[in-house]
Amino acid sequence: MTTTINPLRYPGAKRQLVPYIGNLIKCNNLHGCTFIEPYAGSAVVGLELLKNNIIDRLILVERDVLIYSFWKCVFSATDELCNRIETLPVDIETWLKMKPLREVTVPHDDKIMELGVAGLFFNRTNFSGILKANPIGGITQNSNYKIDCRFNKPVLIDLIKNLSLIKEKVEVYWDDAITFLNGYKANFLKKRHFVYFDPPYFSKGHKLYRHYYTINDHKKLANFVRNNKHFDWLISYDDEPYICGLYSGMNAKYSPFYLDYTVSKGKRSSGKELLISNLPLPPVKFSKTNIL
Repeated sequence: MTTTINPLRYPGAKRQLVPYIGNLIKCNNLHGCTFIEPYAGSAVVGLELLKNNIIDRLILVERDVLIYSFWKCVFSATDELCNRIETLPVDIETWLKMKPLREVTVPHDDKIMELGVAGLFFNRTNFSGILKANPIGGITQNSNYKIDCRFNKPVLIDLIKNLSLIKEKVEVYWDDAITFLNGYKANFLKKRHFVYFDPPYFSKGHKLYRHYYTINDHKKLANFVRNNKHFDWLISYDDEPYICGLYSGMNAKYSPFYLDYTVSKGKRSSGKELLISNLPLPPVKFSKTNIL
């Protein structure tokens, strides 16, 4: 696996799909398109495609205020963010001090930096990068793994500075995915777009994300895709019969695949997932390890 360009750890990260999605874009004459990730999270797919010059522009939409604020700071306040990281104590006292920021639900301009630093801090110091989880090593830190074991400041700062080099090609928005796309859809007629949907998992989303989906939310996404024909799209989901049923009858293509990844303490895990698209999908042929 090539060296990561991403400072975030994220449950369900889809980095293994980057070459596949890049090939899908090129095979369908979408090279140089505007790429939208309405569930940005780690934004690993769009960022790598942009760095590899497969897409020309990246639009990131994120509902979680901490993750949104982090990406906003990466691309609009790089130096200040890096300075904050450099001087930030990575210990349980800082974790407890920042904990109330997990209750913030709306970004405020005067708190974007504070929220962005907290987003990175919790992502790098919590179990498996889950923002609502407890810190690595626990509150008492009675573990071989301490809270700072995944917070390598020089590496994180270098990654952020490298990403800032593409800031002119990245837009970051705080919004609900469907709300944003409903407001944006007039732009689909003006240029080529590819939308990569990576919604919260159907089965385990409530355990992993602060903003998970109800059954009704999953229905809304399927209805949005069904009723909008002016862009190309790909969706990655956990492979569930209910999800397959939602997308049946709309001439969608399906391709199952397995994601192998490593979580805390070196434990390997694997999950069967599903790709759904309005484009022809070649078989997925890869087996790599995604380190969370």
